[in-house]
Amino acid sequence: MLQQLVAAKLSIIMPEVEINGASVADDPTGRGGDFNIGDTAIHCTTAPATLLMEKCQRNIKNGLHPIIITVKDRVKTAWDLAADMGFAERLEVWDIQSFLSTNVHEHGHFSQDERKTMLTDLVTSYNKIIDTYETDPSLRIEYSN
Repeated sequence: MLQQLVAAKLSIIMPEVEINGASVADDPTGRGGDFNIGDTAIHCTTAPATLLMEKCQRNIKNGLHPIIITVKDRVKTAWDLAADMGFAERLEVWDIQSFLSTNVHEHGHFSQDERKTMLTDLVTSYNKIIDTYETDPSLRIEYSN
């Protein structure tokens, strides 16, 4: 769900972004992360761990800038793992709530009505992604403003 929420946000501002199912692994597909955009590899996870940090190190070695998007309670975990492995200053870690909320507020011009429209657009985009790339329709979000 987290990866597809990120995909929904990205597809609103960059309709050409490549989207994969949440169960599609990065390595066999040759991707540096869940999303490769320009020189950036975006990794989406609810549980940052050593394996992800090793991917981020490979990203850096390959000239990519890694960004980890995770749940708020795991941001510190990701930073601590990266610090322990000696590369915390070379990546970014964002929590999903701030990532989405910032987008909704900015693109909604900090206006309640436009924010509601933006949130509707985000949910619509997310549900379209679920319908296209996932097999579990219970992942859909029901929303009415």
